[in-house]
Amino acid sequence: MNESLIHLYELQKVDRHLDELIESRGELPDRVNEMRQQADDQRRQVAQVRQDRHEIESRSRELSAEVVDLREKVDRYKAQQFEVKTTREYDAITFQLEDAQRRLHTNTEAVGRMGIELEQLKMDDEQMASDLTEMEGELAEAEAALTEVLAGTEEEEKRLLKRRTELEKQVLPFYLTIYNRVRPAKDGIAVVPIKNGVCGGCYNAVPRQLALELRKGEKHAVCEYCGRIIVGEPIAIAVDGEPIPVIYEVEVEEGQEENSDL
Repeated sequence: MNESLIHLYELQKVDRHLDELIESRGELPDRVNEMRQQADDQRRQVAQVRQDRHEIESRSRELSAEVVDLREKVDRYKAQQFEVKTTREYDAITFQLEDAQRRLHTNTEAVGRMGIELEQLKMDDEQMASDLTEMEGELAEAEAALTEVLAGTEEEEKRLLKRRTELEKQVLPFYLTIYNRVRPAKDGIAVVPIKNGVCGGCYNAVPRQLALELRKGEKHAVCEYCGRIIVGEPIAIAVDGEPIPVIYEVEVEEGQEENSDL
């Protein structure tokens, strides 16, 4: 019997068990990952808002200091206008005064705008920080629930993953290549046994001669309809054991039972 096919069939069985474990967890793992991503995005936004606040506050302090300095200059230039003795000196002082007044006006308006922007950023910061706290609380609850779910299947998953690694080493690369290509496209089922002359995956008939060859358990076939790997019953029995026969109970009517005694 082809040992590599036996290991491949068992690999399919192990992978299905792993799929069932993952499915039993429902949408919780994906939901937790989504919540983690949202919390990370929120943290980045909070950090950006606080950085913007810091930069604007720093610039506002600089401009406020310049405003104080410019006011002193305006006052000084106005006083100097009455002390000059020539028109040339008066024109020079006037030029400096007008430049200082222009810069004073510009900086004062900028400081005012920054004050409004800082107030908005402060409110945004508080709201976003509050939202983040709420998100982190919900995330903690979801993570706790996920941890509880994972704890119930952790040992089984470790055992299956260990066995999967062992099986992969015992399967021919040729079979693994087909298996890894077909499995994702066929809802996780890439290897199926032949059952009563039909493919165990799509239930289309297998040619009679090919079905006879599969009974020997030495070779495989690829279903021409669904593309799955088909193995013979001996391969499936080697992994699953002999199938349990189905016994049907037939109810016998009272009159029929009496007639059968005659």
